[in-house]
Amino acid sequence: MPPSRSTPDPARVVWDYHVRAVGRPVELLEVEARLEAGGGDDLSVDDDAVPFVRDVQAASGSSWVAVVANGSTWTVPCHAAGCRVRYRFALREAATKLDDVETAVASGDVVAAPPSTWLLHPPVQPGRFRFQVDAAPGVHFVAATRPSPAVPAAFEAETSALPSSSFAVFGDFHSAVVSRGGARIEIAIAPHEMPLSDAEITTWVERAVDAIAGYYGRFAVDRTLVVVQVGKAGSPSRGVTLGDGGPGVLVRTPGAPTPEAVRAAVRDDWVMTHELLHVTLPTLARDQVWLSEGIPSYVEPFARARAGQVSVEKVWRDLLDGLPQGLPEAGDEGLDRTHTWGRTYWGGALFCLMADVTIREKTGGARSLDDALRAIVATGVDVETRWDVDRVLDVGDRATGTTVLHDAYRNFALAPGTVDLPALWARLGVRADGAGVAFDEGAPLASIRRAMTSVQAGGR
Repeated sequence: MPPSRSTPDPARVVWDYHVRAVGRPVELLEVEARLEAGGGDDLSVDDDAVPFVRDVQAASGSSWVAVVANGSTWTVPCHAAGCRVRYRFALREAATKLDDVETAVASGDVVAAPPSTWLLHPPVQPGRFRFQVDAAPGVHFVAATRPSPAVPAAFEAETSALPSSSFAVFGDFHSAVVSRGGARIEIAIAPHEMPLSDAEITTWVERAVDAIAGYYGRFAVDRTLVVVQVGKAGSPSRGVTLGDGGPGVLVRTPGAPTPEAVRAAVRDDWVMTHELLHVTLPTLARDQVWLSEGIPSYVEPFARARAGQVSVEKVWRDLLDGLPQGLPEAGDEGLDRTHTWGRTYWGGALFCLMADVTIREKTGGARSLDDALRAIVATGVDVETRWDVDRVLDVGDRATGTTVLHDAYRNFALAPGTVDLPALWARLGVRADGAGVAFDEGAPLASIRRAMTSVQAGGR
């Protein structure tokens, strides 16, 4: 029996879009939408994208009627039969003026802009949205949004994903694919002034995927979009991960002065691994952004060390230099309430280090933070999944047979907590030695320190 009107079908497509990309390079998007009743009459896009929405019209019988913006929304009454809307979106102008990776950014003829930037939509209602993009020959399109199971070449997700949707790319970009088991990583490369070859970029992604797979046992996310653009001169490699509708990562190359310097920087790069680690983990609430950032910040160097991509000495030297930035300062209220840069990234990493060492101590080296994170990944989550922090702690503690994560959360997230780092380094047998690091193999926790970077038994 079909669902009644009072019980909306969450699998039903209630917002259906047909998009035509105009020009080569793409200048405009011509969008026609069919919207079912029940979502409200006020249509909107991302606030920053409002100035680039043009010529909004609503169908009225066999004709079209202009709709005037009311501030940042367009009111189109959707009666029982739903409504049809069409408009244009100035994609190239938006990318040029906004130059923001989370709304619209251009790299030569290639524009990256999430659907939240260019798809007008009502307030969220139960159901799904679907869109299909047609373009001129030689113009390509790809989206992190998952392919529609019903319509070839279309993309589809829950309506709740649209307001903060993941990346989409228009233009004459180069494509590559990395496949690992059941995982498929699709790469969209903007060739404009790109100092790296497609093969070098593919290797960059492969190294990150392989390091993560070595840490977890596999790269468990079935489909991920990676967008690679040239970085700005003098800027380090930078990345952003979005998840709603499907996992997507946008990374900019290091802005080194020569192609050779860029290649060298990419060989030592941590950003791609950090962003792809985000893809493998559930999204947490804003109060726990320190854990969402802390886990990738902590795991990345250990995963790369076990894969032979970075030296053990560099891992520990970087932790010696960086972790003091994660300690609480006067007035700190705990990681959940103190969202400074240092507490978010290094404070989250410090939480992970303390949890890792404590789990290894309590279990005699039989378990580690690795086991907690592998158990989380084994549930099938990715960045598109939203969890509360209690679920993360519960799954992780069950996997290690301890209460370490819950205990650490009370000590460091709900209260300032602190760590005697000099004492911890002494117990692990780690000390600064000029620009490098020296190890004390007679230290009480030297065996734990060695296990943490060992490829044997996955760090145990």
